[in-house]
Amino acid sequence: MIWGFAGPWYGEYKCYNGDVLMNQLKFCADNGFKSMNIDLNEMKDPARRDQIVRFVQENDMSMTIYFGCDWYKDSLDTIKQKTDALIANLEKYGSLLRVPIITGGAGGSYHRFVHDPSLDRQLEQLSKSMAYVTKACHENGRPFGIENHGDYYCIDFVKLCRMTPHLGIFLDTGNTYLIGEQSLPACEAAAPYTIGTHFKDHLVHPDPRTLTFVLGGAVLGSGDVGLREIYDILLKKAPNPEKLVMHWELITPKGMNPNDAVNESWKFIHTLPGVK
Repeated sequence: MIWGFAGPWYGEYKCYNGDVLMNQLKFCADNGFKSMNIDLNEMKDPARRDQIVRFVQENDMSMTIYFGCDWYKDSLDTIKQKTDALIANLEKYGSLLRVPIITGGAGGSYHRFVHDPSLDRQLEQLSKSMAYVTKACHENGRPFGIENHGDYYCIDFVKLCRMTPHLGIFLDTGNTYLIGEQSLPACEAAAPYTIGTHFKDHLVHPDPRTLTFVLGGAVLGSGDVGLREIYDILLKKAPNPEKLVMHWELITPKGMNPNDAVNESWKFIHTLPGVK
């Protein structure tokens, strides 16, 4: 597994002073993380590219790439052009940055509770729009995974994966609660298609007064998501458990120093089977 960090980037991490990207990379290296997300636009300037690549390789890191389209509104020609540009950049920089996977979301135009178009029609459109991307990323050796981002259930994305060759899931463990799913059944359904995660925990409670379900920050392993159980599920059911990209998304509890939250979270991670 590749353990990485996805934020939030709190000021206490001192990642916003001067060169933001290099500060974030240094934070990751100093805290034992081997991966984070990077914008390929950072690679355009040769001097900048050399600086990033040198740091990544010296610290044995692997960068992930986010790829976004409006899957509902962009034409197939536009999606193809954006995809071709992504693949061209991956051919140039993918090996230098040791990129294992590409991630993206559904785009935000619709969600499963929109009645028109229906959920089935939404998934059909997503599948049609993503087919070129998933094929191109697969052929490049870097699979594309769609993230559950509070818009669709994991079971919806399982159906989408079955409709779309080579599509995987980038599983946000905490976002299951965001849309009203039970975290363990949702993650168990997604596991056979999961190529990476936002490994996130929440302390949760219902608020009958406002008819809402309240999500709060939590040190990894201390909340209600069930990260230990989810980790075991992924070990058993993910297609390539040893290649999973596991990005923490660490929302610090109120009143706690974010650096202490990192240290406490690592204590939990090191209790998981196979983590050194």
